[in-house]
Amino acid sequence: MLRNILAISLMSVAGIAAADTLDIGLGNHAAQFKYGVPTTLAGKSEIYADLLYNDVNSVMGGVGLLVANDEIKVPGLTIGIGAKAVAATIRETPTRQNTSSVALGAQVRYELPAERRVAFAGEFYYGPDIITFGDAKQFQQYGARAEFSVSPQVQVYAGYRKTVFTVKATNADAVLVSGVLAGVQFTF
Repeated sequence: MLRNILAISLMSVAGIAAADTLDIGLGNHAAQFKYGVPTTLAGKSEIYADLLYNDVNSVMGGVGLLVANDEIKVPGLTIGIGAKAVAATIRETPTRQNTSSVALGAQVRYELPAERRVAFAGEFYYGPDIITFGDAKQFQQYGARAEFSVSPQVQVYAGYRKTVFTVKATNADAVLVSGVLAGVQFTF
């Protein structure tokens, strides 16, 4: 069933991938796919959908909006504020945990002014108990990465990411991904 949903999702995205971004990030224990569409809200704003899958069959999908713009006084600096809605099926314990959350967050990206092909980025999203539902009481996602533009259409990156829900029943963290990742982002 999950394979069918994933296949249909990827086929529908492939048909509309024109002037947008596709980000594929891989780690030892997880894979994340993100598809973004630019918006007219601010300079580098986007609406996106993402899917995360790990090696214990936990799955998280989400949609979000990031409103970002270049900081005029600091060349190369982009600051964004956003919100995302996520839903997950977590298989960290003997039984599956079904969770969802609405998270608020921020993203900072800095391109080196002397070498615009090199950039550093970080993000943090948090969903507190009041807007986290199902079997969880809190959601957090954060990460940092270094990027290199191979061409205007292709960026490669390496970094660290952690995505975690705090489970209500045990008050323990159910970690979907925590570790080093490498990836590529295509701009169409």
